[in-house]
Amino acid sequence: MKRVSMFVIAAVLAAPAFAADDLCTVNLQKLDNAVAAKATLAEPLKSQVEEAKKEATQAQAAGDLKACGTHAERALQLLDAPGDDGSGATS
Repeated sequence: MKRVSMFVIAAVLAAPAFAADDLCTVNLQKLDNAVAAKATLAEPLKSQVEEAKKEATQAQAAGDLKACGTHAERALQLLDAPGDDGSGATS
């Protein structure tokens, strides 16, 4: 019974680490898809999105999955916000 309990505890403690990795990876994939869907991005939006994506990939490479997810989410929010080029989350 102790082995089962230890296994369950280990699985529960490891779950947030996998969730952070998944969130980082999923947000980066969503970001790639969103950038590809919006062929023309006006400045300064384009620079802001590129900078946030760069920060996300650097954080991922450094193993900081929380920061990776945060930066990628910020870039997605920038893309979804109404902008000067008429784009926005109106779909």
